[in-house]
Amino acid sequence: MKVLVTDGHQRPALAIVRSLGRRGVPVLVGAESPASLASSSKYCERHVTYPSPERDQKAFDRFMLALARRGEAEVILPVTDVAMAAVSANQDALRHHCALACPPFHAFEAVTDKWSLIKRAQACHVPTPRSRFVDGLSDLHKAGDIADEPAVVKPIRSRMRTGAGWTGTTVHYSRSRAEIRTLFEETESLQRYPSLIQQRIVGRGVAIFVLFDHGRLLTDFAHRRLRENPPSGGASVLCESVAVDPRLREFAVRLLAPLGWHGVAMLEFKQDYRTGELYLIEVNGRFWGSLQLAIASGVDFPFMTYQLAIGERPSVPRGYRVGTRCRWLLGDLDHLLIRLTRSAADLNLADGAPSKLRATLDFLKFVEPGLYYEIISAADPAPVLQELAEYGRTLLEGVTRRFQMRPGRLEHVPKVVG
Repeated sequence: MKVLVTDGHQRPALAIVRSLGRRGVPVLVGAESPASLASSSKYCERHVTYPSPERDQKAFDRFMLALARRGEAEVILPVTDVAMAAVSANQDALRHHCALACPPFHAFEAVTDKWSLIKRAQACHVPTPRSRFVDGLSDLHKAGDIADEPAVVKPIRSRMRTGAGWTGTTVHYSRSRAEIRTLFEETESLQRYPSLIQQRIVGRGVAIFVLFDHGRLLTDFAHRRLRENPPSGGASVLCESVAVDPRLREFAVRLLAPLGWHGVAMLEFKQDYRTGELYLIEVNGRFWGSLQLAIASGVDFPFMTYQLAIGERPSVPRGYRVGTRCRWLLGDLDHLLIRLTRSAADLNLADGAPSKLRATLDFLKFVEPGLYYEIISAADPAPVLQELAEYGRTLLEGVTRRFQMRPGRLEHVPKVVG
């Protein structure tokens, strides 16, 4: 059955296309632009350009429904939060014309809203950092119970709905109550949107990845993050497969099974380096950035999700290879550049973080046993060229913006096209 993979510019979209294409499943790739990372793969049969779900969700919904009605897409696999939210909300209409493996919309909303997730986790006895809900600057002024300690400040959603569509949000770090007040006074998004002030857990990120069939856990996978971008905590740029901690499996079942979860999800935890305790940070109700590691380790989540969508029994593996590593090279380069240009204190890194020299030497380890790359593939080389072109364009735009901001230079700035 022909599959449409959304958000072709995302790394997991490429992992899905390669996984299904190698098995002979015909794949279309959708994106807002005429070309994308995943559509450059040799396994992509055709690229489709759709309206932006971030800027015009109604137009996106109409496009998807029309595509399914014409039989051009018999299965739809959303990749990002915004695409999953749109498809999940419209799944009753879509299911008349195509197959899906996505959670009920109420379940997706329950885990995407971080404050709702915290309350649910507490009710399920899943440990979370101490958290305080704050609804804008005025609410902060009323709050007298905020601890004077290192904290993480973040809007309650990674992507916020606005009158003009969706907008991204940023995670902030602070060291005291005074810094939190300054953050709110200087940051418009914290003033406008509800947010969380959380106890900062310093330690390594630990994640469990799951596939559910209407509330029943089918399989799981785990990795540990070795390097992230940004270094203080973010997307994994080097990670390693590990055995699933039974506690994480139990936490996943407690949280998602009662919601009737259907499809994939990622549960992210932090392990306190001092105590070893695990704390739930967030749940992503869609495919995740380091998806390629699971596939390389023997857990083919994309193909199992495809099987689940079309009503087949998924080919669940009995186990997987522990110790496999996967690297996103350009993300790792960004990690190194940040480490070399900023101090460990400025980045809020934990004690014992590698020195700048150690970080450089670690980056230069390009070949190791059991090491795979997310984008680089000798059998499918075009995506790395596409990524390099996009990376170069982003660098050029950044340099141009900085040049434009230099005093006395504005009149000499050439216009950059494209």
